Amino acid sequence: MRFILPGLFVFATAVAGITGAAAENDGLPPVDYPSLPAAVATRAELVPPGWTVEAEASGDLDGDSRPDLALVLQSEEPDLSPSGEPLVGPRMLVVAFGTRKGYQRITVNHQVIPRATSRFVEDYFDAESGALSIERGRLTIKLHYFATMGGWGMWDKTYSFKWRKNEFVLSRYDHDYTHRAKGDTKRIIADYEAGRLRVITGNIQEDATKTQKLKLPGPSTVTLEQVGDGMKFSPMPAE
Repeated sequence: MRFILPGLFVFATAVAGITGAAAENDGLPPVDYPSLPAAVATRAELVPPGWTVEAEASGDLDGDSRPDLALVLQSEEPDLSPSGEPLVGPRMLVVAFGTRKGYQRITVNHQVIPRATSRFVEDYFDAESGALSIERGRLTIKLHYFATMGGWGMWDKTYSFKWRKNEFVLSRYDHDYTHRAKGDTKRIIADYEAGRLRVITGNIQEDATKTQKLKLPGPSTVTLEQVGDGMKFSPMPAE
């Protein structure tokens, strides 16, 4: 059974334990992700053979006034769906902090931007729309869901992380959902720093909305690794 606050429905797989960090491969073959060096002199050294930089952001994440670097690397080898259809290649999120001699690799994450599983679902990550950014000390990643068949729901999920005590922790989670047929909307905003949750409901045909303000359930701290699959994460705990 799933724990749901009164008047609140959950769109994504609820957290398991803390957040259900272990993501399913959905029938996809395993990926042999390359190891990246711990320290490099240039950005290019963080890009292994067979991978390309799909998105890049720069800014100060650790508060030392040096520009840090976030990259989304994509494999040049496309994934194949369980039925053998070619899909976009797997991705890695890489974060490196600037040093006097170059960059120190801090994080390599294979899960928060999940692998594609169907040609009927748009790519979850749209680099051209600014889906990766660093602003005001926060690392932000935006994911999108839209299926050309198999469902009426579409949504965006935006994650903002802050560097705290040697790890990235979730600062804000924003899930903006629309039912394409009915026009019903629901937006869930989880503010982990304030410990608050807002649920805003409405319809695209109307200006009026209804807002619920609630105490954020579940753990007060969620790390980047604990988020797991960014399309399946929910701030709501499971029973």
